[in-house]
Amino acid sequence: MYFRQPIPLRPARERLLDAAERVVAESGATHLTLDAVAKSAGVSKGGLLYHFPSKEALLEGMLSRHFHDVDAEVAKRLASRGKKASRADRLRERVSVLLESHPGRPAVGAAMVAASADSPEHMSVCRAEYRKLLDEFARLPGGFERAALVLLAVQGLLLAELLHLSPYTPEERSRLVKALQRAADQCGSTQ
Repeated sequence: MYFRQPIPLRPARERLLDAAERVVAESGATHLTLDAVAKSAGVSKGGLLYHFPSKEALLEGMLSRHFHDVDAEVAKRLASRGKKASRADRLRERVSVLLESHPGRPAVGAAMVAASADSPEHMSVCRAEYRKLLDEFARLPGGFERAALVLLAVQGLLLAELLHLSPYTPEERSRLVKALQRAADQCGSTQ
């Protein structure tokens, strides 16, 4: 007799973050409310409040998950190479991961904008993460300026796309991505 294995459920916290991203993706960042997230997740508001006691905590959770996911993807790619990754390798992979589109999770950038508009102090999570990266990559042979310029260009492109301001065609964007990857490589060289 064949018994079907149950499909494991994602933890409640993750399902709530998924629901929050769905709300932002479908209705926009201004409609990110605790009631809307609870409804989208199919839980009571009390169930949501157990994991996220405020909208600010929910936004912080969305941002923290984004940073964790980017770090995990970078680590996975570096581990697949089978050698110890250099700081330059980490920069190159981070640039690649950030510039790849994530159609399944389009709301993270909108959540960042919502967090900034709602409570600018919540952007301290983003600023701290950005500072940590900059401090690490500034120690590359190319120095602070090169690393900062690469990170600024990546963030600028992503922000322009988030705000629907990007004038670049898909072909032009592809060329820009390749140029940014080359610039990240050059940060690791002493030229």
